[in-house]
Amino acid sequence: MSSIDLAILGIVSEKEQSAYDIQKDVEYHNFTKWTKISVSSVYKKVLKLKEQGYLSSKTQKGEKFADKEVYSITEKGREYFTSLMDKYATEGVAIPIDFNLVISNLNKVSFSQASMYIEKLRENLITAQTKNDECIKRYKEIPLVGKTIMAQQKKLLKSLIEWLDEFEKEYGNDHAKSSF
Repeated sequence: MSSIDLAILGIVSEKEQSAYDIQKDVEYHNFTKWTKISVSSVYKKVLKLKEQGYLSSKTQKGEKFADKEVYSITEKGREYFTSLMDKYATEGVAIPIDFNLVISNLNKVSFSQASMYIEKLRENLITAQTKNDECIKRYKEIPLVGKTIMAQQKKLLKSLIEWLDEFEKEYGNDHAKSSF
């Protein structure tokens, strides 16, 4: 079971789509910003879901271009979709934050390097915050669930920046104490 399966099945449950259109939907919904889904993995996953019987496909005549495969969710796919929804709604919430690996290894580099890494993390968080704010403005007409996720990201990014500020102070104080 994986989150990419849930994303693809959710997208296709709304309407039949080609793998290319599914990739574009993943980009449009910014799934890559807040999940472990890469746009490049979508096509392979669509083929695998079809192979497993969760999706079916039919060839559709292209208007300007060649024919394309259009995918739809099967009954087996709907059952799998429901099981994924149940799984992710009921399991413990883990928030993977990759930069925690950097934080956990700061004591293995010099203080000046650690300070540089902290500053880079802050810059990246601020950039992500700016991009999220731009998305909130740009996508005013999206459904409530999309707006809610962007609002959640806004609060999460603000909290992470505040946390990083507090951590940096403590880290500096700890370094000062150990330098004596």
